[in-house]
Amino acid sequence: MPSPDAQVNSALNIMRRMPPSKIQFNLSGLLNLMPDLTDELLQRVDQPLQTAKDKKTGKMYVLCDYNRDGDSYRSPWTN
Repeated sequence: MPSPDAQVNSALNIMRRMPPSKIQFNLSGLLNLMPDLTDELLQRVDQPLQTAKDKKTGKMYVLCDYNRDGDSYRSPWTN
């Protein structure tokens, strides 16, 4: 079995060859194939920013690690 570094490099090479317009779909598929590399790949593969709308105020906010709460995101407007 290849070393973890070799696996990460192979996964990154695959991501480089995939179309950038489908980065989230391709990354999700790769993470399903190699779940033990999830943390490493999520740190190294750039993903487009996502936004959400606060249900109470109607204001938009960026979904990021700073407002992540488990599987969901907290709004900075209503916390």
